[in-house]
Amino acid sequence: MRRDWADYSVTEYVLCGLFFASAAVCFLYAGHAWAQDEPFDAMEQAGGGLLLLAGSVDPVRYVLDLLTWLWHRREPAGRDTWITRSAAGLGLLMWAAGLAGNWLAGGP
Repeated sequence: MRRDWADYSVTEYVLCGLFFASAAVCFLYAGHAWAQDEPFDAMEQAGGGLLLLAGSVDPVRYVLDLLTWLWHRREPAGRDTWITRSAAGLGLLMWAAGLAGNWLAGGP
């Protein structure tokens, strides 16, 4: 009986866990910011959480893509799917909107 194991290495499992845990912390902080009536902080943290959650699918390739995005904009990113790329794009837009909102409002 032969088993087909996933192509993940130990490093990828550790990075995936770190990305996932960091995303959970971002979402918790976003909920806290929303409850404290700080919508731009909540938007910024939720966007960061989506970015980290999208990276947990293929963490090593995701980090390499983030570092070399200028040269490899159109290539597929390893195990990424269209929903992963959509989450990363939405997360980036939410994070940038929250950052701009805080900057324009003169907040922290």
